[in-house]
Amino acid sequence: MISPIDFILIFAVVGIITAFLNIKFDRFFTIIMLLLVAGIAIKTSVEIVLWVVFFGAITVLLSNKATISKILNQNKRKYLLLIPALSLMSAIGGTYLFFKVSSAFLLTTLGILAIAYGTRLIFIHINETAIIPKNGRQSVKKICGIFGPLLSGFSLGFIGTSLKPLKIPFAVKIGKTNIKEAYIGNVIVAAYASLFAIILHITWGGISTASAYLNFLIGASLWASIHFTSEISNLFIKRKWRKSVQIVVGIILILVAIKIFMII
Repeated sequence: MISPIDFILIFAVVGIITAFLNIKFDRFFTIIMLLLVAGIAIKTSVEIVLWVVFFGAITVLLSNKATISKILNQNKRKYLLLIPALSLMSAIGGTYLFFKVSSAFLLTTLGILAIAYGTRLIFIHINETAIIPKNGRQSVKKICGIFGPLLSGFSLGFIGTSLKPLKIPFAVKIGKTNIKEAYIGNVIVAAYASLFAIILHITWGGISTASAYLNFLIGASLWASIHFTSEISNLFIKRKWRKSVQIVVGIILILVAIKIFMII
């Protein structure tokens, strides 16, 4: 399904890029590389990337156990009942649409997202060290609390991304939410939504056990390789480089979107 050379190229490129962008779990670039480098069909690429997102989200949660424990103690009903319920409902809708639409429709969606993500990287920059008011705008936070899981669940079920590159800037820039709070909240949502999407894709997809297991192996291997590459790369990356690289990556994403539209 994927050659060793393509595999190495994918995890090396995605690992280095996401290290510069300080991305830990929603490796949107993986699906583009699987599609354009390895030549894997869009629907199979989505099902592989769901595993990458899931393992990435779980890794972030495990490395922030104290923060997660504090969040759960503050509002168990929200994080153990409301968010899973909303994520499941929307993942069902996204997965249903995934199996109903054509590959061309999915590719069009992917291209549009690449443009949206690229534009965000070019023009919106978040200072991770900035002190942001803890409480933020409560009305916006409530909106994010409801629509965040709905958007991520649907998007993961449909196209394999949690929309984090768009949701985090909205929460931080518009809602004045503390960036760490917004990030952890999005990771929790992604963990639930990606798990539900994986289960739904396997049960509804009618694919063989062997194919499902192969998707798992590729996804898990890619996640581990990307994670390792990213962690190593971070040892050599200076903070002052990040903004310039972010702009360049944004431009590349827009060019990639044009390439995706050309193959539809």
